[in-house]
Amino acid sequence: MQGLPPEHISSSLILGSAVHQALARYYLALKDLGKPPEREVLLQSFRSDLMARIDREQKPIHYKSDCPDGDGLLAQGTGLLNAFLEDPGFSGMEVVAVELPLSTPLTVGNDIALVGVIDLLLKDTLGHLVAIDHKTAKNAFTQEAADQDLQFSAYALLLSDNGYLKPGQPLTCGFNLLRKLKSPKVERRLTMRTPADQERFSRLAQAVLFAIEREVFLPCQGWQCGDCPYAGACADW
Repeated sequence: MQGLPPEHISSSLILGSAVHQALARYYLALKDLGKPPEREVLLQSFRSDLMARIDREQKPIHYKSDCPDGDGLLAQGTGLLNAFLEDPGFSGMEVVAVELPLSTPLTVGNDIALVGVIDLLLKDTLGHLVAIDHKTAKNAFTQEAADQDLQFSAYALLLSDNGYLKPGQPLTCGFNLLRKLKSPKVERRLTMRTPADQERFSRLAQAVLFAIEREVFLPCQGWQCGDCPYAGACADW
């Protein structure tokens, strides 16, 4: 909220963005052509995209010990995508949208909006929508974490307010988790979001906006601190 520039860019963010772009190409091909792209075509586009992101980054890149440079990121990302291509999942579902941008007002005066992009929107054989979020991470996601994740509540609110969901209709959501292990693998967690979850998200958002307007900013320490591009400013708070 203070407009501070990031101190560095996490290599995980660069890798995750490039993997997301590759997955978007995969599902766009399914949607538009009815079949996925060839493996080597997808991998080559990923390699080109990743190296371009690294080359044009002007801020220092914060690499991790398991991937100390661009070549390490390239190898890790290739492994993740190969694991995905061996097990794409969600077979038999229709691709409704890829990288779907949506927004909805959060305040009565419509001066502040919730804006988001849904990685993948599918439709199952019963005609129900399924919102998918792609993740790259080392650690597994528990079912409890998926059930409590606020991002899916935000997705449900966005889809409901933009006419994708009927009033009162629940939303099936799922994490498509590409795990950064020595032997990469793909894991999936499905969960549900109801109108009650949308309402809870709206109340939380209003409380956060209330605090922001009064300049109440509290450090939130956790696993994310080690890679945070604002760690220095937070320590000086």
